[in-house]
Amino acid sequence: MTMRNCTLFYSFANYGLNKKGRRTGKATLIHSLRLKEQLELKQKYLNKSHELMRTKNEINVEWDSSLSHANLLDTPCGMVPLDTFTQAQRQQLLVDVVEPPLLSTANTSDFGKIKSRAKYKLSDWIKNDSFCDAGIAFIKEILASEDVVNVQHSIYQFNLFDMKRKSQRTEQLVNYINAHNALIDKPKTLNFTNFQEILFKIPIVNGIGTGIVSGKEMMQTMKEFIVHFYPDYPIKLMLMHDDERLAHENTGAHVHAFISGQNALTGEYDLRIAQIKKVNEFLFKRDGMSANLFSETGRLNYEQAGDVAKHMQEMFYEFVNEHLFHPKNINAAFHPESVRKSEKRKQMRKEAKLAKRDRPFNYHTRLLEDVDSLEIKAKKLDDKISQREKVVDDLESKAAYLSENCETLTIKRDALKQQCIQQEAVFQQNHRRLSKKMRLEQEVDDRLSPKVKEEKKLDASIWLKQQKHTELDSAIAEKQSILDRLSLMTTQALYPIHKMLEHMNNRLILKGRAGAAEFMQHIIKAFSADLPTELRKTLIKITNNTGDTELENALTRKDSQINDSFDM
Repeated sequence: MTMRNCTLFYSFANYGLNKKGRRTGKATLIHSLRLKEQLELKQKYLNKSHELMRTKNEINVEWDSSLSHANLLDTPCGMVPLDTFTQAQRQQLLVDVVEPPLLSTANTSDFGKIKSRAKYKLSDWIKNDSFCDAGIAFIKEILASEDVVNVQHSIYQFNLFDMKRKSQRTEQLVNYINAHNALIDKPKTLNFTNFQEILFKIPIVNGIGTGIVSGKEMMQTMKEFIVHFYPDYPIKLMLMHDDERLAHENTGAHVHAFISGQNALTGEYDLRIAQIKKVNEFLFKRDGMSANLFSETGRLNYEQAGDVAKHMQEMFYEFVNEHLFHPKNINAAFHPESVRKSEKRKQMRKEAKLAKRDRPFNYHTRLLEDVDSLEIKAKKLDDKISQREKVVDDLESKAAYLSENCETLTIKRDALKQQCIQQEAVFQQNHRRLSKKMRLEQEVDDRLSPKVKEEKKLDASIWLKQQKHTELDSAIAEKQSILDRLSLMTTQALYPIHKMLEHMNNRLILKGRAGAAEFMQHIIKAFSADLPTELRKTLIKITNNTGDTELENALTRKDSQINDSFDM
């Protein structure tokens, strides 16, 4: 049987121990854990000057809350619905991932600065021969030590040496030793990876739903992949999202895994080095002695770093095919190079850096596409109803025509019966006339027989017409329900614009009076960056048409400020 080909979306992002890494890591975890209370608060993003107040409507752009029961969380007791965890419990999960154990970012940074300053002064004094030979050897031994140094013992030995300004140099030695001891088992730089996020998704375009590959299977495969290749780097958190889709769909489920950047055996923050080593093992196993291996010092240029990421994707594709897809007769393969380098692909990479609500393709746009699809279906249904109404009108015309014919036939039949009665009275006295009457009756019966058949056909046709009427009533009721839902969705979407125009109308009514200023403030407040650029320009044009120069100038200035903030 031929394998069904598909593509995968596998990516990873590193979050450092520094302030930027902790801030961005917290932001992605707030989204992943569906911490709505924090999403509604003012938050800082990558650009420190960029603060946004996110409303509930903006959050609903990212997922469908009615499908939250489908999200899963991996726990020591197995995979459970994320909804079983309270907001407080989810907040604790966030802290467990973001906060490295026994590490205070501020203190680590301070101790690093103290150690660096003290080392510089001690080294400078050694260079200027400010110590005796034995003192220089003693200082160099301490500077080279990677273990805890006994500060009291070192002070005692240092005081045995003869030197000038001994108290000043003793102070620097103590500063160095205390800072050195405080940083034992701590990362040498806060730029090391605190944790790494790995994303696994089967793109919707492949049409592979959860009925073929379930979310639990995707989570289990992700866990096996991490444990197989990075067993010394614990999985801090793993979730499966299945609420970023339309209610009638079963595609789009994806897994987020967050693994520690610290080696559980050595305590070193060397996840990046470990991943380079695993890539080298993968390449050597595949290509042998001809393999083009990477430096395991971690010093890679931009192109080499991109190649490492590509090979990590190859490792994942190979693992998923073997342990998940091939048993289901599916094969994951990379896009052709022409597709990978296309303009559309470049645009997708740029959009990946944006918040989901700012991307042109997200749950919200999928919802709008679905609404458009429903409108098209409604129009088609209108056309079918029109066609069926025409058929019904034709049937009613035919039924009226047949009904008139039936009445005429009935009258004729009654007249014939009366004639037969009269003939029977006349022919009673004469056998020959009686025989003639019987022949006439037979003729009448023969003539009425086709009419009776026509009546039966008419009854059947009327019954079919009634059935079609019932079906049309059901179709009309279904269409009305769809139109009611579309009307409600359109009203909700246009509500903010309706309120702004209402305030503009009230201001024009009160023009020249004190109340107009209050409505102007309402309008300027509602004229925010949440409105699309074209809609803001339209509102300014409307204000210009009303002749309200003051409001037009105010909105024009605010529009310029919004555009300037986007350019920063």
